[in-house]
Amino acid sequence: MPRTQPSRTDQELIRALASRGVSITATQLERWRSKSYLPRHMRQGLGRGAGSRSEPVAGLHDYAESLALRTGQGRSTDEAVLTLFMAGLVQPRNVPCVNELTTTHIASVRRVLNKWIDSGERDRDRISRFTDDGDHSEAALDGAYAEAEKVSKRRTSKAKITFDRIGAELSGTTARTREEIKTAEEQAYLSAAQLRPPLWDRNEDERSFAEIWDTGLVPLDASIFRSECRVCTSRTKHMAGSLVGQREILESACFCEINRARAIGGAMSMLVAGVRDAALADPGDSFAQAAVQLISNTVFRFLLRDIRKVSPDQPASIASCALFFLHNCGWLKSGAATLMQLAIWKMESAEDTSDVVKVARAMDEVLHRPSLLRSAGGIGMLLTLDGTLESDELLRRRSAHCHSYCIDHAHTSAAR
Repeated sequence: MPRTQPSRTDQELIRALASRGVSITATQLERWRSKSYLPRHMRQGLGRGAGSRSEPVAGLHDYAESLALRTGQGRSTDEAVLTLFMAGLVQPRNVPCVNELTTTHIASVRRVLNKWIDSGERDRDRISRFTDDGDHSEAALDGAYAEAEKVSKRRTSKAKITFDRIGAELSGTTARTREEIKTAEEQAYLSAAQLRPPLWDRNEDERSFAEIWDTGLVPLDASIFRSECRVCTSRTKHMAGSLVGQREILESACFCEINRARAIGGAMSMLVAGVRDAALADPGDSFAQAAVQLISNTVFRFLLRDIRKVSPDQPASIASCALFFLHNCGWLKSGAATLMQLAIWKMESAEDTSDVVKVARAMDEVLHRPSLLRSAGGIGMLLTLDGTLESDELLRRRSAHCHSYCIDHAHTSAAR
């Protein structure tokens, strides 16, 4: 309970949200502030001897409305923060200056992403325990590999095999056997546990990526992955999917980069699953069929053959997506190029990407993001919109890393 009567500013905030059809109490506001989900009001002096009064920070009404819309009914505030993050409620490109609300949101997103990392992946953690405290004895390694094999066998479900077959058929690629899928799962878990799987050789993987695939073509984005980015490789000395690797990558990235990984990675993940499902449902859908063929000749071909990775009604899905795309800017560059190409195809009247971007910018200016948080469809629309705008900026700048007007510059400087 609030210790005193709600302030005049809180009462005005509560009334303003009620006029929008959103019910909120002074207790909720105080609880959010006490847990650093919401900033406190600013104090403004009234002149000599006249005392002061509180004023809401710019953007507070929309932000409080968004939190209220996504909490309650058993949903945690952390889950609400992930939903606000997925919908891009605070956009670096739209923030003229850093204020208390901006810094509170950035800190909340970082805190929730770190919680997501620390909550761990139970299968990964069981594998990691065998080599805890630096024990890499033969017995420890044998135990880790045996556990990884057990996990991969369980994770190679009928659904995963079915999706792999469907994706292969649609894209004209070669379907993997159950054993090949299980081996890929096993290697992924060993990597996440900071153990290199047997016979795993990175240079060999890079060479094969530049060769002709089973589609009969060299991957369209092969050149993007031929050289490493020094910024990306400097972020961690551990496996990118491991607990410590994810922590270090998140700590070293500014919010602009985290937001870009969220937007491009999330939009790309949704789009691939969407066009795959559309192509499967309607063989006559020319856009979906063409999109599948394009994607099958990029690094994103694996998304055609797996379960949907990002879903607006599953807020935690954006956490894993953003962290994955954050570890290697090659994925962002390839995703940006693919998203923009497909956007031109989808907008038949567009002559080039500038037409697509004009429409996206116009939508960005008029859409009221808190209102769209009321539905999964609205959240998906916002994620797609942000993916388009962030892709355009990345392709023009040719860099997925921090820029001169970074709103998280102080954090970036300290981390690096």
